[in-house]
Amino acid sequence: MLKKPGSIDSLHNAKQITAFIHQIDSNYRKFILNDPVNYESRYAAFNYKRVADSLGVRPWSKADFDHNGLTDLLVIGQHNDPSILIILNKGDHYQIIPITRRSFQDHTFPVVENNKIRYTFETNSDKIYQVLPASLETITLVYKFGDFIEENPLPAEHKIEKIEYNTTGCFGTCPVFKMTIRTDRSSVWEAIRYNQFGSHKSAGTYSCTITEDKYAELTNLLNYIDFEKLQLDYAVRWTDDQQATLTITFDNGQSKTILDYGLLGTYGLNRVHQLMFNLRENQDWK
Repeated sequence: MLKKPGSIDSLHNAKQITAFIHQIDSNYRKFILNDPVNYESRYAAFNYKRVADSLGVRPWSKADFDHNGLTDLLVIGQHNDPSILIILNKGDHYQIIPITRRSFQDHTFPVVENNKIRYTFETNSDKIYQVLPASLETITLVYKFGDFIEENPLPAEHKIEKIEYNTTGCFGTCPVFKMTIRTDRSSVWEAIRYNQFGSHKSAGTYSCTITEDKYAELTNLLNYIDFEKLQLDYAVRWTDDQQATLTITFDNGQSKTILDYGLLGTYGLNRVHQLMFNLRENQDWK
């Protein structure tokens, strides 16, 4: 459980920041701050230090990402693998959100600007062995809907009529389920396998009316990421992972289906997956 040991404003060096992260979350007790920034390459496709220097990458930066008037922190370091973490100050606790979410993503370059993250990364960084030179892509991440997602200055305004969502299994205990949500917020959840919460294991078919706030959060997020313009399928470049299929009916019967193998198609889509998974726990299913 997170606890509040002190203020981010009081942190001024790598030793203080590292100790702070170790204290607020035991899961990150082995985190090491990368100060000074030193990109050691397993592949040598790029001169990563030159890239980092040209972009103005710093080992840590302060900002107010969630606009609550409190100072947050971005850090670059090692947590088993190279990791970029955001520590959000929520007033009564701290929340750690990892920005690096893919395997084999050794080299990513975040720069904080105006409480946003200009995020440069390798487009083929999923490859275990890189044969071709890597290429770089830059996006802007903003904190919205409870996570960091791609900024979209022109969200869509589709009328969403139905959301259908189903997941497959993986090499492990990934939850397998189906869920349908209609525009009146009526919903059916079919818990197929590995839908366990604490000591309670759910299996069978349930129904409920999704609460207004959770339904609005989900549909507003879908419009913010402009689901209609997303690719039809996404896939990580490793195997034995889970796939989610999202089908949205909108605007008088139009339909869009998105397949996402690995659930990491985009940051915004990743947040959609999180909200769909969370609905299994935060609704009054009967």
